[in-house]
Parts: sequence; C-alpha cells; structure tokens
Amino acid sequence: MARFLVIYGTAYGQTERITRRVVDCLRSRGHGVCMYKGDHLPKHLRLDDYDAVVVGASIIRGRHQRYIRDFARRHHEQLNRMRSAFVSVSGSAQGSREQARRYIDEFVQQTGWNPRFPASFAGSMAYTQYGPLLRWITKLMSKRRGGPTDTSRDHEFTDWKAVDRYAERLAQAMPPSPASEQVDNLLVHAGRSTT
Repeated sequence: MARFLVIYGTAYGQTERITRRVVDCLRSRGHGVCMYKGDHLPKHLRLDDYDAVVVGASIIRGRHQRYIRDFARRHHEQLNRMRSAFVSVSGSAQGSREQARRYIDEFVQQTGWNPRFPASFAGSMAYTQYGPLLRWITKLMSKRRGGPTDTSRDHEFTDWKAVDRYAERLAQAMPPSPASEQVDNLLVHAGRSTT
C-alpha cells in the first residue's frame, strides 16, 4: 500500500468527478488516499507524509486554477523528487490533443514541476451552471467548432475508460511503502472527511 495525496481544482465539478474516479481506483487497489480541494488545504499538510502526489486541475479561460499553480510552484522541488501525477481537464482535450498538451507544457513551465505521469482528459460543457454571458459565449464558440449548442443541459466529453486506464497505471506504478502503517488512521479519517 502506498500513501497518496490527491489535490484538485475544479470550477464546475467535472475535474472533481475525474479525480474521485482516480481515487476510487487507487483505494480499490489497497492504497491509502487523502484528497483535498486545492483552495482548502489543511495547515498541517506535509508532502513528506506521502509516497506520491496526484494533482488535478481544469482549464478556465486558458489557464489552470491559480491556487493549483501556486501549490505546484511552492512545492515544485519536492514534487520533482517524488512520484507525482498531473491530470489536466479541458475542452481542448476533446478535439485538439496538441492544444491539450500545450496546456500541460505551459503549466510545467509556469510552476517548475515536471510530473512523471501527466495526462489530459476532456471535461464537460456545463451550460446549466454558467451565467448568461458565459453560456452565450460558450455556445458561440461551440457552434463554430461544430460542438453542442443545446444550453438547456450539460454535455460531458470525458472518456471514463481512459480515466480508468490511467488510474490503473498509477495504482500499479506505486510500490508499497514500509511506513504506510504509521499513517493508516490519518488516511482513513481524511478519506471519510472528503467523500
């Protein structure tokens, strides 16, 4: 069993759903997981208490969440020494792999963190959660690209099988930690408090 710290940023919930899917796979393989939203990290949090870190973030207006960028920038040296994974969620991942890769490259350049396991997944178009202006702009942009324009519902593009394959790869890539038993209570407590 390895000890995973999972941190995510989300605007409309899809990145949280994707991250939770990864967490479910890790837990089902016997790993301990603590999961936190990136703008609500506990003050006591120490990366040294974990064997691996998974960070998930979504693209909003061309950039990942600031609080996720700040976390990665602050801890980039330690993250680069650890087994670490970065999950980027964007609309671009649905159509342009090149643009989705560019978002990850920009994140690496901005933060100095070079995750060992980067991945990009398509998110969703949450029309029902957008304000009127954002809904109108998103609809226009989607129409130009031949995407969905029905604003009465949300449109999901996530390839859940691809998310599962990625999560399985992470679960298998992390060896057991001899110190894992020392934090079992912390992992169980944190796991319950974030579900």
